[in-house]
Amino acid sequence: MNDILRLIIAQQQHNLISQFTIITRDTEILPVPRKATVIIGIRRCGKSTWQHEKMEALLSNGVSTENICYIDFSDDRLDFLRTEESDPTVITDTYYGMYPEKHVQKVYFFFDELQYVNRWAQFINRIQTTENCEVYITGSSAKLLSKEIATELGGRTFSWELFPFSFREFLRASGKTESINDIASRDEIINAFGEYVIRGGMPERYILPKETMAVLYFQNLVNDVITRDILLRYNIKHPVQLKRLVQMLMNNFSRLTTVNKLKQRLAGERNKLSPELISDYIDKIIDCYLMFTVPIRSYNMAVKSVNPKKVYCVDHAMAQAFSRDTSANNGFALENMVFMELRRTMENIFYYKTARGDEIDFAVGSDSDIRLIQVCWEMGKQENTKKREIGALFNGMEELGLQESWLITAYEEEEITDNKTGRLIHVVPAYKWLLQQ
Repeated sequence: MNDILRLIIAQQQHNLISQFTIITRDTEILPVPRKATVIIGIRRCGKSTWQHEKMEALLSNGVSTENICYIDFSDDRLDFLRTEESDPTVITDTYYGMYPEKHVQKVYFFFDELQYVNRWAQFINRIQTTENCEVYITGSSAKLLSKEIATELGGRTFSWELFPFSFREFLRASGKTESINDIASRDEIINAFGEYVIRGGMPERYILPKETMAVLYFQNLVNDVITRDILLRYNIKHPVQLKRLVQMLMNNFSRLTTVNKLKQRLAGERNKLSPELISDYIDKIIDCYLMFTVPIRSYNMAVKSVNPKKVYCVDHAMAQAFSRDTSANNGFALENMVFMELRRTMENIFYYKTARGDEIDFAVGSDSDIRLIQVCWEMGKQENTKKREIGALFNGMEELGLQESWLITAYEEEEITDNKTGRLIHVVPAYKWLLQQ
């Protein structure tokens, strides 16, 4: 076992520089002294690339290669560390056995997909108190943020979430301008937005040799998440039903759903699951950052429990790979984009329903600073659509005592004022709104 670890550590030290172009992310991840820096997010969203960027920065600042220990625990050669009998102390014993003089120097440990390792929390706690080191951890599970882990580590972690490329990061990766300075830059960004709608933000999506491979790529990625982050980790007894549940949720992204509706649809396909199991599976799907749910904004728990939740995917193009009707999905994709842009900076996101039954896509912020946001691909050609979307916002503003709200479209821009009340709706094109966040 020590020989395997020794080989892996030595191999990685010869490959600390990434073979691919690294795109700097907008999420500023700042290490805190004597706290492990934990980076979590869905598989393949760029966590390992961020680690390589950090390692390259250390090397450029004069840190020796031997002072960096990088291990990817998804490596099948390290399966022995996943068993209940395994002791992760062998990791540091092996490293310091290779470089005994490093006990008196600062060492940088980079652990990728550490959640696979048995008793990893106790191990991290120990090395932070016994060695002079900085620890960087990535994982695909929100369990790394759980209260149990935080308690076990005694507050010795600081966690950051990483998501697929935002629109701004997509522009950066594409080598395009990130700000609108004139007509030419505006047109370039508008064209790029159309591409982002289709391709999404998963970094690997942009290195596929053929566009026709995209659907297969997304479906394989989702299957990998289901298999490795849910089925194997939790020993799920109904794998067929779980996979079908994910497909249903993907096909209904940016829409309302309930556990009972999902139960009925599964039963209609002879894939019976109890409401309790469906709820549990959805929690696990959320846990691995594949999908998210948004409840109605209400302080009444009974109201929250009886009302459906909206479902969103971590990447709109990923969800579209499972959709039966991609031609009608632009509006859903745009709403999913808006959700993900909000989710990058906050967790408490709700939708709002007015007393008249109008639905507003997002109600975010505290009661003293609430924002209402409606999303609509286009309004110009659909007078009924415009009346419905605007009417819902004016009703919501009246109920909540707000003077302004936002309606995000693909390309339209205007300001709509209620002459009686002075209330204002900012109609903002998505390509602008996404760059303003």
